[in-house]
Amino acid sequence: MSEKLKNRKNSIESLADLVKSQVSKSGIEKWDIYIHNGQINSLYLRKSKRDIKVETELKDSRHYFSYVLRLFQDKPDNKMACGIVSLNSISINEIQKAIKKAKSILKINTGPKYELVSPGMKYPSLKTIDKDVWEDPEGFLVKKGKELKQQLREIIPASTTFGKFRVYRKEKMLLNYLDFSKIKKSTNFYYEFSFKSVDEKGRMAEYWPAGWFKTVDQLKFDELIPEWATLAKDALRAKKPSSNKSIDIILPPRLVRIAFLETIGYSATGRALYEKTSHLKEGDQIAVDDLTVIDDGLKEDLLYSSEWDSEGNPKQSTTIIENGIMKNFIFDQKFAQLIGRTSTGNAQRNPSRGGNINIELNNLIVNPGSISLKELVGNSKNAMYVNKFSWLHPNPITGEFGATIDNAYLIENGKLTQPIKGGIISGNVYDMIQNIAGISKETRIVMNSKVPFIKFRNMHLIAN
Repeated sequence: MSEKLKNRKNSIESLADLVKSQVSKSGIEKWDIYIHNGQINSLYLRKSKRDIKVETELKDSRHYFSYVLRLFQDKPDNKMACGIVSLNSISINEIQKAIKKAKSILKINTGPKYELVSPGMKYPSLKTIDKDVWEDPEGFLVKKGKELKQQLREIIPASTTFGKFRVYRKEKMLLNYLDFSKIKKSTNFYYEFSFKSVDEKGRMAEYWPAGWFKTVDQLKFDELIPEWATLAKDALRAKKPSSNKSIDIILPPRLVRIAFLETIGYSATGRALYEKTSHLKEGDQIAVDDLTVIDDGLKEDLLYSSEWDSEGNPKQSTTIIENGIMKNFIFDQKFAQLIGRTSTGNAQRNPSRGGNINIELNNLIVNPGSISLKELVGNSKNAMYVNKFSWLHPNPITGEFGATIDNAYLIENGKLTQPIKGGIISGNVYDMIQNIAGISKETRIVMNSKVPFIKFRNMHLIAN
């Protein structure tokens, strides 16, 4: 983006006006434009050459922007053509080329007709930015860098070899031919660290955490850094497990989040319902009575909360599973209209991924249980606590998966004992939610989720 546009007070509006003016000349009446505009400020931490202290380096801020243009054309038999293009140029020539490409796609891409969002809807009021961080991200990073240096000096079990901490300030704008126009802003934080532990024989183990936080008060590195360093140290003692055709496993919130988002999060969509690929049916008992799963796009402390979704519909809270019973599906504009429902504010699109609309959970909430994590472990005679898989991606339709253990502990007679690395846990998430042995009353916020620890029965452990 040129400095002239980048530095203008209302640059996102200026970009919208520029693209809109070119679309209006194209002869296409039905359209929408979705713009991402953002700034990244970064802090890097590295071990010094003398290997006795942590050095910090504040990087120059980086600006990025991209946008998606969709052109529509009504067809006979209640059909509609759609041409989608994404780009990151303000060149009028490039915009005109993109419009020409979108118009060519209109000739070959036809689907069911649906209406776009109109102005006049009511929206919730949410706090989605930290004002101090928005106004002075570099000052915030300098302060946080000093805290991190001190916290990293104090850890004993392992040392850090690399760290990255970033502030993201984002603006998103949606406008369409119906005179709908809205802007939203957000601040969030990305972290990535490497912790290394070396024993007296020179063997090395590493633990590499990475993820996102939504709010400043979630940046509890004084608690997280010792935990991560301990995991690196314990990995030095890790052994391969023995095969077990029926073992109970406890998964932490981070892994529960992935397992549920990629299975329940798919099957609960209006698209899966419409295409008859959903594993779920409203009114069926699909899980144990203790399991309640909610999608909530309005929780201010969770990553994907905002006032409206990628199509302009208000976000909301939707109960998907209540006491084990499938209650509700989630919808975007298109599939809500095709099925005769109402959008639940779950449309998501990303210009960097082509800009197509996906239906996704905003924020995953799993209600806590009634027993502590200590009790979950304590009442397990022969089980495993899996802290990290090297790769966990269940099949969204079948629920099946096989995941290699990267970091885990055996549980013997109610105590965490031997660290484990290697071996494969296999199972089916849709079966697992019917075989829950316990849900902790403790929950953790993990990016776009607030989830407890859950113990699952009868998992299959395969030794490598």
